[in-house]
Amino acid sequence: MNKNIKISPKHVKKKDLILDSAVFIFSEYGFYNTKLEQITRSLNLTDKSIYYYFTSKGDLFLEVILSVQNKLDRLIETINQMDTTHIEKIKTYTNKAMTINGLTLLMNIPKSLSNFALYNKVKSNEAKQYKAWTKWFQQGQIDGSMIHGDPEEHRNFLFGSLFYLHRWHAITDNESYAHIQPFIETMIDRMYSTQFQRLQ
Repeated sequence: MNKNIKISPKHVKKKDLILDSAVFIFSEYGFYNTKLEQITRSLNLTDKSIYYYFTSKGDLFLEVILSVQNKLDRLIETINQMDTTHIEKIKTYTNKAMTINGLTLLMNIPKSLSNFALYNKVKSNEAKQYKAWTKWFQQGQIDGSMIHGDPEEHRNFLFGSLFYLHRWHAITDNESYAHIQPFIETMIDRMYSTQFQRLQ
């Protein structure tokens, strides 16, 4: 966004509309196959108007990533306040996170955008979220709700699986997630819960 422009509430709303549209289009076509014209035309805007808010497609994409990460940050804060076992925290987090449109974009951040100012912030947020997820697995082993093992490997396997399921089922909201939610919860229990009866 141009730093010298004072953004009014009206313009903030339009920027949010652009971000909302961009999430859907980037999720469907990916970064490289998305054209800015697809986004502006979905909102009946002129092609040039998007440059009032974003300097380029790369700048817009990273803003989209930040908006998704911000939703996850708020969710992590909420989950950390829960008074329950850590496997329940992971299941609750999963059920909420899986309804966020654009989640799978977090897996495909092009390294070609590393020269953008927002890139380092995106990667810093990513590292912070990985750390929070890992801590849940560590604490789950301590509180006895989760099986022992390398917390980072557990984290990578679970959330890697979830990202791909999110893309495979084209999940965008609660409704599109509802039909696989029971499967996801059972999967988490089978893989990590100490309460699940395993064959000896």
